[in-house]
Amino acid sequence: MSCLLPETAARERLVIMVTATEPAGWERLVVQRLQASGTCRVVERTLGAMNDLNEANCTAEQAKALQAGGPVTAIVDLTGRLDTGWSRHAAEGVWRLCDARGLAPGDPHHGLETHASGAGIRLHLVAWTPSHAFMVDTACGYAEPCEKVRPERLAVMGASLLDGALREIRALGGLSGRQAWTGCHGRVPAWRRLLWRLRALGSHAIIQLKGFVLVEEWMVGIVEMAFADAVRAQRLPVRWLGTRMPSYCWADPFGVPGSPDEIYCEEVDLRQNIGRIVRLKLDAHEAPSSAGQVDLGLPGHLSFPYLFRHDGALYCVAESSQSRRCVLNRQEEGGRWQQVAVLLEDVAAVDPTIFAHEGRFWLLYTDVAMGQFDNVCLCYADNLLGPWQPHPQNPVKFDHGSARAAGSVMREADGLLRVAQVCKTGYGQAIAVNRIVHCTPEFYREETVGVISPAGDRVNPHGLHTLSAWGGRVVVDGKRHGFNGGVLWHRIVSRAARALRLPLPTRTPSRAASRR
Repeated sequence: MSCLLPETAARERLVIMVTATEPAGWERLVVQRLQASGTCRVVERTLGAMNDLNEANCTAEQAKALQAGGPVTAIVDLTGRLDTGWSRHAAEGVWRLCDARGLAPGDPHHGLETHASGAGIRLHLVAWTPSHAFMVDTACGYAEPCEKVRPERLAVMGASLLDGALREIRALGGLSGRQAWTGCHGRVPAWRRLLWRLRALGSHAIIQLKGFVLVEEWMVGIVEMAFADAVRAQRLPVRWLGTRMPSYCWADPFGVPGSPDEIYCEEVDLRQNIGRIVRLKLDAHEAPSSAGQVDLGLPGHLSFPYLFRHDGALYCVAESSQSRRCVLNRQEEGGRWQQVAVLLEDVAAVDPTIFAHEGRFWLLYTDVAMGQFDNVCLCYADNLLGPWQPHPQNPVKFDHGSARAAGSVMREADGLLRVAQVCKTGYGQAIAVNRIVHCTPEFYREETVGVISPAGDRVNPHGLHTLSAWGGRVVVDGKRHGFNGGVLWHRIVSRAARALRLPLPTRTPSRAASRR
């Protein structure tokens, strides 16, 4: 290959997107989302046109036809079939979106290995340069075995990877510190693909049976450690509060700043499977009792009452995804809560978290429209009451192992630390600790620096879900999968009533927007 792509004096970053002669819908969506991102100028070329140019040794006419109007930052091969020798003609080489075996999203066996094993879906962005190939970034999405993964979902993940990489180049001047690409290559034999599919069927059956027979029983606990020490611990010495109740449980705890004996949390009705916000009061022996429901003026399921103080006032932003509104509440005199701002409208945002950084306020949340457990979106504002602007990189991250918020964002000597949920094969498995590396209105990046596991806890060994600072200690919640005869009977009766089209024994609002 001897043809150099023509360069002009244009300073605009340019990306050539290589698609099939008749691009699939997911390819079109990737191109459209990258065009809308504003990070570069996108020029679309077909694989056939690129191959013709290569074979013809780049005549002047063909070079003119490929003229893109500026130096090429990257050539993005969405087909997975472009000659990687083109890497010499782009500053950052040839990029591909693929699974661990190098298969593009359009391949019928793309992602089969991890999806069938219950580890979700993985999409890698790999770069080929004249000297070597390296991993640019990876997006990990939650998907149960046998669950159909829509190509549009892969397209959103792929466009997010491309947009994030281009923003990093623009913000930092290039890509550095990447590991070499060591993925497998080649197709998998049919017998192995069959084994994977059989394994997926078995895993799916187990998940459905377990989800129907067993109940996630959550408890609230206290850890006598500062947040900085807790996030560096692999296991937490939790003192669990109260006892398990047959009809409800407590989760999503947040201690009231400045109060040593008040905790806000979600109270889950195990039969109706719906949550509300309640206030817990601890006695002299730190035994908890419910001090009543907290009225935030929001309908439907409520959870994750994130509390913080600003200018002496106490604020709360809770998950209210069923209403598709994210509302900021301020506590007035007498303890009454007043809605003071609508942060998000017509968005099913779960686990909203607000923090201050470099003179701005930041709102972090997971958008259910893109996945329940695996994406992070951001908004920012100069004033707490708004107006709030969506981050142009949204979603800023796709990772079922460290995305959805799990509690506090705290400043340490080496920057901001954010806790997130591990949901690789299920909801609320453990807590990941992320260090926020860059957080500006143009570019966001974080890296996972640790994981806190529930392993070894005799009371709640099956999951950790939130961890939030409360003075010199932290509050957490944990779960175990238990058998509850009353809940099981309610589920049997409810399903029978639906099958027979009879009135349900109780109204059961959907909670699919927040957790399974």
